[in-house]
Amino acid sequence: MNLKKLNALYPNKIAFITGAGSGLGAAFAKVLSENNWTLHLSDINENALKNVVGDLQTNEKLFQYTLDISDKLQFEKVVQEVFKNTESVDVVINNAGIGDGLLFKDYPVDKWEKMIEINLMGTFYGCHFFTPHLIKQKRGLLLNVGSSAGFMNAPAMSAYSTSKAAVYSLSESLHHELKPYNIQVSVLTPTFFKTNIMENASSPVMKGYAEKQMKYSKTNADEVAEITLDKAAKGKFQIIHPTDAKTKFFLKKWLPKLVAKEYHKMMTKLVKI
Repeated sequence: MNLKKLNALYPNKIAFITGAGSGLGAAFAKVLSENNWTLHLSDINENALKNVVGDLQTNEKLFQYTLDISDKLQFEKVVQEVFKNTESVDVVINNAGIGDGLLFKDYPVDKWEKMIEINLMGTFYGCHFFTPHLIKQKRGLLLNVGSSAGFMNAPAMSAYSTSKAAVYSLSESLHHELKPYNIQVSVLTPTFFKTNIMENASSPVMKGYAEKQMKYSKTNADEVAEITLDKAAKGKFQIIHPTDAKTKFFLKKWLPKLVAKEYHKMMTKLVKI
């Protein structure tokens, strides 16, 4: 896909992506490389990132960083390295995250903390360390990857939903705060499509549910990446994709009792009431 609007907005074409070693992060890297962007790619899994980089076809510069986004000092150091390698960054994509699901009463505190540290604080660090540079440039796109789980608060998803709802709230505040500096802030709130986000899920039931949703999804990471970048370039704040994400958003807003009824059915599968 030719990202005509994005390329026109940012002719220097330089991007930073977290979680670029798989799934949606790798898809963002792919579509941008096809448009000849200079890429700063990071992931906690060094080997996975190397594999992605090996598959990319680009004539531009490409930089790799091993990064645990929940490590504040490591994130700060990586951002410093980024601006040593290139003078500016046009697009920052806070994509890295984890997924999990288990009933609140059974979910350990340490896993709650890890969920918040990675999904929320990892996104926050990406915003925090890049925002001063974007303000100085007076241009840029800050794209945070949230989830439909941020507004669809299903049973056994309290930790994940909380972390993604917080990502949405952070993004919305920054959207208003950074607009005067010519910085676009967007948040993607998708439903399931094929990724490895739930590979370490605590609940076999929730993992099975997620895998089923991914299996029958009519979209893929490449399509989500292309549509997201195009809509963000056009100034869209909340990007709801694919179609079933839009359906869920509609149902939650206009038919909340129906949603509650479905969640009650889900609970009967998770626990005997």
